[in-house]
Amino acid sequence: MKKQKFCLKPILTILIIALTTLSCESPTSEQPAVDEIKIGRLICGGHLSLAIVEKKYQSELKTFRLKTVQNHDWNDVVNDMRSGVLAGSFILSPLAMKLIKDGFPGKIVLKADRNGNGFILSKKFKSIEELRTTKSIMAVPHIYSQHNVLLHMVINQYKIPVENITVVGMPPRDMIGSLKSGEIDGFIVGEPEGNKAVSLNVGWLAAISPEIWKDHMDHVFIATNEFIENKPEQMQELINNLVRGGKFIEKNPKQAAAMGVDYTGSAADVFEKVLTTPADWIDYSDMTPTASDMKAMAEKLVEMKLWSEVPNNIEQYIKTEFVTKTEY
Repeated sequence: MKKQKFCLKPILTILIIALTTLSCESPTSEQPAVDEIKIGRLICGGHLSLAIVEKKYQSELKTFRLKTVQNHDWNDVVNDMRSGVLAGSFILSPLAMKLIKDGFPGKIVLKADRNGNGFILSKKFKSIEELRTTKSIMAVPHIYSQHNVLLHMVINQYKIPVENITVVGMPPRDMIGSLKSGEIDGFIVGEPEGNKAVSLNVGWLAAISPEIWKDHMDHVFIATNEFIENKPEQMQELINNLVRGGKFIEKNPKQAAAMGVDYTGSAADVFEKVLTTPADWIDYSDMTPTASDMKAMAEKLVEMKLWSEVPNNIEQYIKTEFVTKTEY
């Protein structure tokens, strides 16, 4: 009886095909990759809710992964927004309004915070009133900033001759050094730079912004129309968690200050003081932008001759449907 011969070649071919098929299957087929959403920021206490989302809630995000892009100059933020690098950014409220007024396809979808700024003077001045009789150079982060508006209000409130004040735009990180060297005589900026200047014995705190303009709109979050219209689910989840982050800050200032050290550029105890002493120095509890917020800021810009008039369509600068639907 002849022995039956087996051909191994077809069997080996089948095994190779099977193994190849298995190796080509995606190991994450059950967990599809989510979009990476890039959001801009500067080192600033007004952007702290973004730090909370990135450091505390990132692992809970379901529809996207948050990637923050830090800049040091507001002009870089504007360039990144216009070039499409960013889906949105935390930004100076008047600068966001100017972008939209100039035709940028985007909307203000959230207030980052209210108040939150300090007015620092050189120690050669003993009071704000001394600015009435002395020429000085004051720095603000940008000509189109709430800080420049606050400086304008100080000038009016204290009856300081306009010609006495030279206003210069300067990145916040450069202000303390410039004050120390005598290049400038003071600055208004988002905290904690003011409190940091005091802690370093470089200047003194002449006023905090709620004393100048109570509950003024500070930084805002501007998003591109493309992000708003094409990725509404991701937008909603982002806004949900930014509002959630704001509530966390209000309830847990010590923890929040510690989590935001690389966002604020200051030691935790320095920014904790901003969050707590006094309680209204900076506020994250009201994050809904309103037409009245826009109008009030626009009126200041007109008063300063930065705008010729308040736009008739000012309510179209904002889109509130995401923040009003928040789940936290």
